[in-house]
Amino acid sequence: MPDEEQIDFSALADRAQRMQGAVADAQHDLRTMEATGHSTDGMVTATVSGESRVVDLRIHPSVIDPDDPDGLARLVLQAIDNAHATVDEQRTEVFSGITGGLQGILAGLHGEPSEPAVVPQFSKYRARQ
Repeated sequence: MPDEEQIDFSALADRAQRMQGAVADAQHDLRTMEATGHSTDGMVTATVSGESRVVDLRIHPSVIDPDDPDGLARLVLQAIDNAHATVDEQRTEVFSGITGGLQGILAGLHGEPSEPAVVPQFSKYRARQ
């Protein structure tokens, strides 16, 4: 009877350990990333953290009109929404790197070629302008 395919648990454990490190790096990057968004007219700028907190808000004095507080509110919301969209894109990039590594680990379980698991390298995200 031919030998059954053997799972290399040592290699699998090594891959899992590298992925654990990659996840820790991703968590750090998510905590430290920031993105900046602008209102459509560029008069309001908001910076949002990877934890979805507004960390900075800049309003050009020319758009502060006491007779139109709703107009200013719209500009602020546009800037915040744009910053959130950028942070969401950055999160997607971080998590896609992690899921690629998980696919490499799972491939090893199914006897697919023993390629090293993808261990994503994360750049520091800081999109301030």
